[in-house]
Amino acid sequence: MESNGRRVGLYAATGVLIAVLVIAGVFISGVQFPSIPGIKAQTGTLIVLLTDAPVNLTYLNLTIDSFSVHRVTQGWIPLQFDSGQTNVTFNLLDLYNETMKLTNATIPTGNYTKMRMTIRNATATFEERNGELRTENLTVPSGHIDIIIRFEIEPDDIDVVLIDIQPDWAAISKSNRLRPVLKASVVE
Repeated sequence: MESNGRRVGLYAATGVLIAVLVIAGVFISGVQFPSIPGIKAQTGTLIVLLTDAPVNLTYLNLTIDSFSVHRVTQGWIPLQFDSGQTNVTFNLLDLYNETMKLTNATIPTGNYTKMRMTIRNATATFEERNGELRTENLTVPSGHIDIIIRFEIEPDDIDVVLIDIQPDWAAISKSNRLRPVLKASVVE
């Protein structure tokens, strides 16, 4: 008889343990039960809207005061600007479907892996809703922009690299930081 009492107690304890595990599993899984009348849930409403708000950017003026290329065996090689000036200032928006020659330099043969331009000054001019223009000074993270591109200069070859600079509109409009998207390619 004692043996049967132990069995019943063991079965009862096992049943209670299984019931507790099932109830805990239901609550952990996040299953929602129908509301009970008279008990109000503690909830609120969230509305998420998406938009693609245009930025009325009129000018994006950049002043580049140094440009260099990185040669695998030699490190950074500074290049002179095509204009002969110590810096170049231009409105990036004027280069839409246009090109501007930045440098035309004779450099040592070899493999190159990067280009770097140091931007001394960057300003963006926005058109406000009321039609007035507002100019903001932009910051360039780290002061320079590296352009990852691999190319090889061979003796007596002329290689042309085209850099497409696309400004990050959202970064300019919200944080006054210039973080352009750069695409560089070797043009045949």
